[in-house]
Amino acid sequence: MPERGLPKERAWERSPVLEPRATGRVPELISDGGGLPFAPGALDGSPAPLQEGDPAVAALIAHLTSRTAPKRSRFKRGPAPSPPPPSLAGWRLLARTEEEALFGRGLPPELITVAVRLERRRAAWSCFAESSARPLRAARDGIRASSWRPDPSTEVPDDATTLRLLLTEQTFAGGQRASGRILAPDLYVGPEELVLTMYVMPLPGFKARSPNPETPVRVLLPEPIGPRELVDGALYERT
Repeated sequence: MPERGLPKERAWERSPVLEPRATGRVPELISDGGGLPFAPGALDGSPAPLQEGDPAVAALIAHLTSRTAPKRSRFKRGPAPSPPPPSLAGWRLLARTEEEALFGRGLPPELITVAVRLERRRAAWSCFAESSARPLRAARDGIRASSWRPDPSTEVPDDATTLRLLLTEQTFAGGQRASGRILAPDLYVGPEELVLTMYVMPLPGFKARSPNPETPVRVLLPEPIGPRELVDGALYERT
C-alpha cells in the first residue's frame, strides 16, 4: 500500500533542483548543537592538558564545581562546606574563538560538552550550555545538517542522475516546510557509496517546537548512481 501523505507528482515538478558541492567522505566540522562546531580530528588522541590559568578553563572549572557542590541543609547554620576541586582529567578543548570555547569529555556516543562564553559587560567567562550524549551532525557555516530519505513511491535505477528526496529540517521551523531555504548540498562520490549531506538555512527568531513536515527536493548527480549505496551524511559516526 502506498504511503499516505506523500507529495503529488505536481509537487515534485515544482520542487527545487539542487546541484551539490563535491566534498570529502568525512565532514570538515561536526556539532552536537551545544556550542561551536569542531573538527572530527579534535576527538583523536589523548586530551592535551588544560591550563587552569586560562579564563575559559576557569569558567569550565567553576561550572563543574557548581555541579558537585553539596546541598546546604536548612537545619545547619554557618557557611556551606566548600566542594572539592573538580578534576580536569579527560577534558579537552574542541574549538575556540576569541569569545567562545567548547570543551568535551569522552567520545561519541557518550561525549559530554560544555560551552563557555566571554560576557563583554562583565569581562568574564561563564558557561552557557552543556550537553550529554547528543547526536553529532555534520555542520557547515554554523548550520547543522538536516536528514533526508529517498522518495518511497519510486525506485532509484542505476542510471539515475536525479534524486527525489524528502528533507526534514533539523531546527524548529514552526511547522513550516524548508522551501526557499535549502542550501546546495555536499556530495561525496566514492566507489561504493554516494554520501549526500543536506543543509537548511534556519528561520530567524523563536519557533514553536512543532514537527517539521518533509520538503520534496531534487538533487542532480554528476554521474549515474550505479550500484553504489546512497547514504545520508547528516549524522556523524566516529569510526
